[in-house]
Amino acid sequence: MVNEITSKPALLSRVNIPFINTLSPTSKGVLLALISTALFVAVGVIVRVLSERIDLFQILLFRQLIFVAVLMPSVLGSLDVLLKPQQIQLHLFRILGAFAALYLGFVTVSNIPLADATALGFLQVLFVAVISRLFLSEIIGKVRLFTILSGFAGVILIVRPEFEDPSVVYTLAGIVGSLGAAVAVVCVRRMAQTQSRVVLLTYQAVFVGFIALVPSLYAWQWPNGYELMLLVAVGVLSSVAQWIGVTAYKHGEANIVANVEYMKMIYSIAFGYWLFGEVPDSLSMIGAAIIIASALLPFAFNRIKQSRS
Repeated sequence: MVNEITSKPALLSRVNIPFINTLSPTSKGVLLALISTALFVAVGVIVRVLSERIDLFQILLFRQLIFVAVLMPSVLGSLDVLLKPQQIQLHLFRILGAFAALYLGFVTVSNIPLADATALGFLQVLFVAVISRLFLSEIIGKVRLFTILSGFAGVILIVRPEFEDPSVVYTLAGIVGSLGAAVAVVCVRRMAQTQSRVVLLTYQAVFVGFIALVPSLYAWQWPNGYELMLLVAVGVLSSVAQWIGVTAYKHGEANIVANVEYMKMIYSIAFGYWLFGEVPDSLSMIGAAIIIASALLPFAFNRIKQSRS
C-alpha cells in the first residue's frame, strides 16, 4: 500500500488544518463530508448552466480529464501499485456505480427543478444504509435510523415534490443515479481500509472518463471562453470534493457520513436564494431545521456516550 502522505495530489498534500486533526474520527468524517457536499452542490449548479449548450457526456469527460490531471503527480509516484490492481470486482462495481451517479445526476439536475433533483439524491442515504447493513455488517441502531428518517422527513417538507408525467424518465434517472452513488460509497468504505486514496480515485477518474469518451465525441460542441472556464471549474471543484469525500469515508462509518448528504438541501436553499432569489416558505424553514437537527444528533449522542464512559 502506498504511503498515505505520498499518495496525496500535490495541490492537496500541502493542506494542513490542525483543527481537523484534533477531532474524533467520527467528527472528522462528518466535517469533511460537509465540505465535500457543499462543493458538489456548487458543481451541480455549474452543470445546469453548462447543459444549455454543452452535452452532458462532454461535461463529464472534462470533469474526469481535469481530475486525472490533478492526480497525475500521485499517479506517477504510484504506478507500481496502480498496475497491480486488487479487489477488481469491487473496483468494477465502484466505477459503474460512480458513472451512473455522475451521468444520471447530471441528467436529473439539468432537466427537472433543482429541489426535485436534490430530493432524489437523498435516496442515496437510504440505499447506503441498506447496502452497508447487508454487505459491511454495519449496525443501524435506533438513533441512526431516527436520524435517517427524520432527515428525509425534513427534505420532504422542503421539497414537497410534485413530479409531472413528462418528468417521470428524469425521476427514474435520479433514483438509479442515487443507487449507483450508494454502491460506489459502500465500495469505497469496503476498500478504503486496504487501498490508498490515490488508487481509489485514479481508477474511477480514468475509467469513468473512458466510458464518457465515445458519446462525448459524437455530440461534441467546442466551448467558448466562458464555457471553458465553467468546464474547468467543474473538474477542479469535483476533484477537491471527491478527494475530501473519500477521506471522510476513511474516517467514519458509511451510515454516519452518508447522513450528512441531507445538508445538500441546506446548501441548495442558500444557492437558490443567493443566485436566483428563491425565498423558502415556512414549511421549508421547518424542514431545514429538522435536517440540521438530524445532522447534529449523532454528535450529541456521541458526546453523551463519551461522558458516561
